[in-house]
Amino acid sequence: MTKPDIHPGRTRQATEDLNRALSDREERYRALFEMGPIAVYSCDSSGVIDNFNRRAAELWGRTPAPGDTDERFCGSYKLFRPDGSFMPHEQCPMAEVVGGTLTEARDQEVLIERPDGSRVTVVVNIRPLTNQRGEIAGAINCFYDITERKRLEEELRQSHSNLECIVERRTAALRELSSSLLRAQDDERRRISRDLHDSVGQYLAHAQMSLVALKRPDATEKEARAFLELTDDLDKCFSEIRTISHLLHPPLLDEVGFASAARWYIDGFSKRSSIQVNLDIPEALKRLPGGLEIVLFRILQESLTNIHRHSRSQSVDIQLELTADHVVLQMRDYGQGFPPGLLEQFRSGVGGGVGLRSMRERITEVGGRFEIESDTNGTLIRVIAPLPDGAMKPRILVGKASGT
Repeated sequence: MTKPDIHPGRTRQATEDLNRALSDREERYRALFEMGPIAVYSCDSSGVIDNFNRRAAELWGRTPAPGDTDERFCGSYKLFRPDGSFMPHEQCPMAEVVGGTLTEARDQEVLIERPDGSRVTVVVNIRPLTNQRGEIAGAINCFYDITERKRLEEELRQSHSNLECIVERRTAALRELSSSLLRAQDDERRRISRDLHDSVGQYLAHAQMSLVALKRPDATEKEARAFLELTDDLDKCFSEIRTISHLLHPPLLDEVGFASAARWYIDGFSKRSSIQVNLDIPEALKRLPGGLEIVLFRILQESLTNIHRHSRSQSVDIQLELTADHVVLQMRDYGQGFPPGLLEQFRSGVGGGVGLRSMRERITEVGGRFEIESDTNGTLIRVIAPLPDGAMKPRILVGKASGT
């Protein structure tokens, strides 16, 4: 058997070439290790630091002694968790990976405190290093500084918070302005209603009586006919003034409350619109507290107006219910419903007519909420208002009163 031709000179040259290549490669990796922007360090199986680069020392704020057995798992002065609680070195992510508690650490946040007291927030990524037998021989940690990013995130969060506070204050101011306008509108309606009844109405009544006193028994047929037409016009005018006055502010609302005013209004609405209205209100409903009655009446009024103008419904169901703490008024029609997209716009606060917005503003003013559902089978509007604490709760007797 022929022995292989082994030349000592060639073997030595090959070994030198291999060592030179390994040395060049190690030098390149060492330059990359030292000059890279990412902090890198490694530990052995007991957690003793055996290597680290310049960036790691910069983030630690100190330069530990490699191989120092008192320096384990991390070269930082102190460590803290993202919530600010103290983190012993023996509980840091590197210790958990070296100890086998974690298979690896990905994008975990850690706060490093330097000897001068300054802190930096870093993100760590750690993987274990294993020997030929697959045992953990140590771990390597690549981490980078996110302190500036965290600062900007906090500033952005604070800016958002400040902006939300500004928006909330302005929204509250606009809501208060809207509520003030609605209250002023109700007061003005009450004043105009009273003036029409007490002033214009009285003048018309006086004119009517004076005209009757001027009636002559010897009037010609033409004069008698003109007289009748004039008195008839005065009657119609007087009736219209009374109707307008009541629509502006029903006297029943102040005198006997919501239930009577609602029945009166619905009776007139049904006659004018030919829409069947079914009203379900407890028969023995007592007066509701505060300004709640005017709020509920205006919502009822606005709902029926919208139904008459837009829904094409031939009937409406209205129901008032009371619990120990809340009053619930709901109006359901059986018309064509809202146009596609309009209801979503209203719910998002960027759409809806004046009527819908005024209803929502009115019920919000008394601490209640406004709900609306609509499809091609009709629309349901529900308002829920709390009864004020300490107010006398209305006594409810079972019963149903219908208005048509």
